[in-house]
Amino acid sequence: MLLRELPAASRPLTAAAAACVILNAALPLLFAVASGAAVGAVPAAIRGGLSSPAGRHLMAAVIVVGALLALQQTVHPIQDAVTAMLARRVQGRTYRRSMAAALRPRTIAHLEAPEMLDLVAAATILTPGGPSGALRNVLNQTRRYIGAAAALLLIAHFRWWLAAVLLAAELIVLRRHRAVYSELVSFRARHLPELRRSVYLRGLAMNPDAAKETRVFGLAVWVVGRFRGAWLEAMTTLWNERRGSFRKLAIASLPILGVQLLAVWLLGRAAVQGSIGLGAMVAYTQALLQSLQLTMPGDDNAIEEGAAVVRKTVELERIVVTDERLRLPGAAPPPDGAPREEVRLEDVRFRYPGLDHDVLCGLDLVIPAGRSLAIVGDNGAGKTTLVKLLARFYDPSGGRILVDGLDLRDLDPAAWQRRVAAVFQDFVRYPFTAADNVGFGAARNGAHAQAARRADALSLVEGLPKGWDTVLTREFEGGVDLSGGEWQRLALARALFAAAATGGGLLILDEPTAHLDARAEASFIDGFLEVTRGCTTIVISHRFSTVRRADRIVVVDGGRVVESGSHDELAVAGGRYATMFALQAERYAGA
Repeated sequence: MLLRELPAASRPLTAAAAACVILNAALPLLFAVASGAAVGAVPAAIRGGLSSPAGRHLMAAVIVVGALLALQQTVHPIQDAVTAMLARRVQGRTYRRSMAAALRPRTIAHLEAPEMLDLVAAATILTPGGPSGALRNVLNQTRRYIGAAAALLLIAHFRWWLAAVLLAAELIVLRRHRAVYSELVSFRARHLPELRRSVYLRGLAMNPDAAKETRVFGLAVWVVGRFRGAWLEAMTTLWNERRGSFRKLAIASLPILGVQLLAVWLLGRAAVQGSIGLGAMVAYTQALLQSLQLTMPGDDNAIEEGAAVVRKTVELERIVVTDERLRLPGAAPPPDGAPREEVRLEDVRFRYPGLDHDVLCGLDLVIPAGRSLAIVGDNGAGKTTLVKLLARFYDPSGGRILVDGLDLRDLDPAAWQRRVAAVFQDFVRYPFTAADNVGFGAARNGAHAQAARRADALSLVEGLPKGWDTVLTREFEGGVDLSGGEWQRLALARALFAAAATGGGLLILDEPTAHLDARAEASFIDGFLEVTRGCTTIVISHRFSTVRRADRIVVVDGGRVVESGSHDELAVAGGRYATMFALQAERYAGA
């Protein structure tokens, strides 16, 4: 499977690697023949002198041996260099395929399901070296196989049946090697959850984001202990299996030892009897040693692991294409400017895969176009799930979502998602330049500045050491980090830039300020509502006191809309909103 990836990565490099492999496989056998000829010519050259025909024959043979030795020393580094370049391309292509497969579904279900996360993680957990290290071993193994086959042909010239017996014994061991290493790779695949957990725990010790808590709370011993427990849970069984497997390998190798001893005895007897000369015995002996390359250990494990990465990549590609859970039907593009009238949710129900209850339970909601809507409620009420359905990361389990009267399921999901601009609760802080954080690689122009100005972030960017070209992380030289509030303004600028670039019809603010105090959040949301006035805007919050300026407020509880109206209407209604507003206002009165 790995070899099939080579031409797609680079045909010229594949051809060069193949030439180097064949040449490196042939050179040792040619060296064995030439050195045998040189050794065989020594007695006659001693008798006749170097000026005799035998002496000249010896000198010619020595020159050939030297040339072959020099050629071997030259071709090996060339093969290493070509293999390294080709391996990097294969590894890069494999990882790009994995990334493309993970990004292909318009849903996010595959990134939230444990079995899919195991599959995505397989490329980095099954083998730390990835396909790159495996490819080097594949080419080395191919060279060894060609060289061993050529050596067996030379031995067949001495005794055909001896070559056949050697080949049979080596194939038995080779088959056993493959079975053992395949079992080890299968074991890792079966224990991916435990291995994935151990990789996460190892990251806690080296991740800057976790560094503060591991030190403040004295978690170093706990983290190392949990890592050791998770790692040993998976690896103890593997080590036990490996001990038994290697014992079987050692037993399976005994027949080869017997055949080798037989071959050496036959060669020695033939030389003593005069059936073969000294030079022939040297050549056959070297060929005998070279034939052992067929069962030389060390490559099969890495090859099996690397091939497993490619197989997992192919499996991931297949699943994201064929799994019905990841497919969002709908081919019609959304109308220009949608939503022009409204987004309507009718009796919407939704249940995450694996849950035994609905998160949304018959929710009805109308979102007028060009107006701002605030959705408030306790944690777990279903607010973020509602956003996922509006962005069409999932389709409802029941009911429907209409955009200007069109069922969202009939619209092209990719085209609709380009109409949605959002600042999520866990918005990403990209360790790139300020320009990339706002424009995602778009050529810098007035749109960057306009989006930053509307988000009250332009002065922030202009005050950075290199302006828009400043890298926003201290992990790289010359980079800087931003405060939480500064990152929020930059994230808002990103959403506004995307909305302007695509004509975004729906702007969503999904609790990105949940870690701020009530006054800071209220100030941020006030700014968001101001710069998005006239747009179809949704603000999600669990704080009732921060969304008073929204045109309309709905309260979600238990997966349903339980109250709807303006702040003043809900405050005097004396319902859940009024009660929660009063409680939260009292809590933050002294803030």
